[in-house]
Amino acid sequence: MEGTMKRLILLALALVACRPAPAETLQQTKGSALLTADQLNQLILDRLAQSDFQQIDRVKFYGPGSDQDGTRSYVSPKTRDEVLGLLAELIEPHVVDMRWAEDYGQFHGTFRVKSDPKMLFGLATSLVRMKTETFKDAPEILKKNQSDVVYTPPVVWDEP
Repeated sequence: MEGTMKRLILLALALVACRPAPAETLQQTKGSALLTADQLNQLILDRLAQSDFQQIDRVKFYGPGSDQDGTRSYVSPKTRDEVLGLLAELIEPHVVDMRWAEDYGQFHGTFRVKSDPKMLFGLATSLVRMKTETFKDAPEILKKNQSDVVYTPPVVWDEP
């Protein structure tokens, strides 16, 4: 009985030692530090500046004041699901929680920066074909693109 008990204790210790580390510990052990809000902002902007995205004029399509908070809009020939996957993979290591909501064909979320939880940013992607009225004066956007992205850079959020 005593030998069996020792083996069970050793097995339990081995299992505890082999369990996966929490995400933050894994992040540190990989040698990559968490990005600051400014660094994360630049990472997102750099990705959206690549050839599979095109920045569009928010004021032209959404009216005066639509860019006051630094919000930017992009279109892409990629599908909405491809864009969602790309953005989710890009930000996931750097945000506190990964929750996307879906409303009327748009996936959107407000994300808290892991390195500075007072900083929040917003991302959304939707189907261009559902915005024919928005892009009626830009038929090339409707013809060449499947999805659009709205990005609001990190800001301090001091409300509860």
